Amino acid sequence: MIPVFKPAAARAGVVAALAASAGILLLTFAVTQGYTAGFDRLALESFTALRGPLMDGFFLAGTWFGSSYVLLPAALLTIVALIARRQWAAARLLGLTYFGASLTTWWLKTAVGRDRPDILPMLLETRPADLSFPSGHATHAAAFALALWLLTARHRPRLRIPAGIVLSALVLMVAVSRLHLQVHWPSDVIAGLLVATLWAGLATAYARHVQAEGIAA
Repeated sequence: MIPVFKPAAARAGVVAALAASAGILLLTFAVTQGYTAGFDRLALESFTALRGPLMDGFFLAGTWFGSSYVLLPAALLTIVALIARRQWAAARLLGLTYFGASLTTWWLKTAVGRDRPDILPMLLETRPADLSFPSGHATHAAAFALALWLLTARHRPRLRIPAGIVLSALVLMVAVSRLHLQVHWPSDVIAGLLVATLWAGLATAYARHVQAEGIAA
């Protein structure tokens, strides 16, 4: 049976998950207590100077790479394709990372109940109606990208560096787009990235556990 991940990768996954969990807990506490308010407002205000038709259009297009309308079908189709090829471990890793991160973000949004940014009054009527913390777009983009990178590193090791560069650039574009468009506070975006890291780490550790138990890879 082909190994899914080496023990070192599983340990790295556990460490990443623990670190991300600690970061999420600390950041959630800081947000709910108002400790990030000054930083969030100052950082978001700096993006208002960059607004204009060209930049707005670029980030309006780029932010779709983090939309669940794009990534949910992409994740489902990829999982179906992996199952059809009997790539059970890959399907589990992608499913656990993407859907675990999505559900965690939904739960945190409900639990924290943070409003969207209100810095630019002209955007208040068009801002998304759902809650702000964490950023769903950042979560979805990072979770999908991390899962793809982990699978690439397993199946195509020579491509892991270029794949990492491309996927990181896409995630960065989505993250910055949420700030430029004034629909998320910076701490929302950071939280979304941490949630994705948490589930990518858990999925990596679980993949190794499943392999060790002798379940089909």
